[in-house]
Amino acid sequence: MFYDNRNLAYDLRLFEEEEIRSSTVETPKKKQADKPKKKQQNTHVDKKSTGESSSIKRIKRRKNNFLNISLAVVLAVVIVAVVGLIIHGQVQLTELNQQISAANSVLEEQQSLYTQLEMKVDASISTAVVEKYAQEKLGMIKVSNSQKEFISLSEGDKVELTMSDNDTVFDAIADAFSSLWS
Repeated sequence: MFYDNRNLAYDLRLFEEEEIRSSTVETPKKKQADKPKKKQQNTHVDKKSTGESSSIKRIKRRKNNFLNISLAVVLAVVIVAVVGLIIHGQVQLTELNQQISAANSVLEEQQSLYTQLEMKVDASISTAVVEKYAQEKLGMIKVSNSQKEFISLSEGDKVELTMSDNDTVFDAIADAFSSLWS
């Protein structure tokens, strides 16, 4: 019996259509007719059970194939979606980096312009420019030693305070605070 079933691993009947399979099933029966009846009955029963189990296996394979194919399609869609999201993210990242570099170059240009304008303003307000403007436009000249006059105070600094007669308590407090600050 082991030798009779040794070619089942290569049973290609599962892939043939119904008409072709029925003709191939009859051929082994004719060959088995030459054998004794006991083996023929056992192999016939085995073939029926094998035929039924092969059709069940074929149906299961179809279901499994459908499930495997649908699972593969879903997995492929998920992979394509993830790859698409990664590519989209990289494109956005590249665009943002380009915008940042453009903004940095504009910033550097504006800082350079600010520095130039600041130097021009500082140059226009310098003491040499003010002296030149005073001499040319206003006709002023520098002071000479003969024009300088020195004042000396031998008695020191004097301060005169005037007191008003209508002082109130609030005026006295305000004067006390103001004297602290001066």
